[in-house]
Amino acid sequence: MNNKEQSVHVPVMMKEAIDALHLQKGMSVIDATLGGGSYTRALHDAVMPGGRVIAIDQDQDAIMRFEKSFPDLADDITLVHKNYSQIRTICQEHGIRDVDAIVADLGISSDQLERAERGFSFLSDGPIDMRMNSTEGVSAQELVNHASREELMRVLRLYGEQQHARKVADAIIGARPLETTGELSQIVAHALAKAYRGKKIHPATKTFQALRIAVNDEYGHLETFLEDAVALLRRGGFMSVVSFHSGEDRIVKNTFRMMARTCQCPESAPVCTCKATPSVRIVHHKGITPSAEEVAQNPRARSARLRIIEKI
Repeated sequence: MNNKEQSVHVPVMMKEAIDALHLQKGMSVIDATLGGGSYTRALHDAVMPGGRVIAIDQDQDAIMRFEKSFPDLADDITLVHKNYSQIRTICQEHGIRDVDAIVADLGISSDQLERAERGFSFLSDGPIDMRMNSTEGVSAQELVNHASREELMRVLRLYGEQQHARKVADAIIGARPLETTGELSQIVAHALAKAYRGKKIHPATKTFQALRIAVNDEYGHLETFLEDAVALLRRGGFMSVVSFHSGEDRIVKNTFRMMARTCQCPESAPVCTCKATPSVRIVHHKGITPSAEEVAQNPRARSARLRIIEKI
């Protein structure tokens, strides 16, 4: 098996996320983000024999890699090549009305970062693609080379929380056309050299994050997934979600908080008229962060946060 067929991804807080699901033999569970397959294998071990595991990924490479690496397990698992925002449709297509547990690791897989041709990393040179599903949608290269200054600034601020959005947008536009991630990284690094002097973070980090989120509509898919995933959970079922940056964690936190509220009326309403009841219980209100030992072994874990809810 060559390197492209072997997963190099190291999951973050996997034990905590899996333990929080309170799994038993015979349960039906979903891994919404197959990635390197570590979560899927843990779910399989926990609910088999007698259970059912559905693993979803919009990246066909991840599914093919899992099938080649774990052929025996793949026969027991329902592997689905779709975006996790289609979780409701996926369950309908496979005759599933509800499930006992769901887990989602929202971080980009190291397997994707390691492959230069996918265009996710500023540390290697390849096409500026960044599509999670490389078979559909518009690549980041289209956005970089054709978006207006205002659109680039909006993307950088909204998805990358980039304080120097104007400077980066001007640098990109002035260097067009850009063809490779190496070119894009150098342009951004040069534009922000003074602002990032002495900082540990690479100057291109936020730009690459913003472009990836925009190209894949990650926030929109996440919001849809959270709503539909909770609806699919059986009463007493648990869901674990691991996020890796403030933007997506904010969506997870706010969505769960809204679902846990006893009233959904606008804050300006003088009295409650919705008569709503909470649909979830938040297990850890501040979320869980990785231990110092895990961060030392896997620096990518430093920004991760695990949030857990129970369907009530």
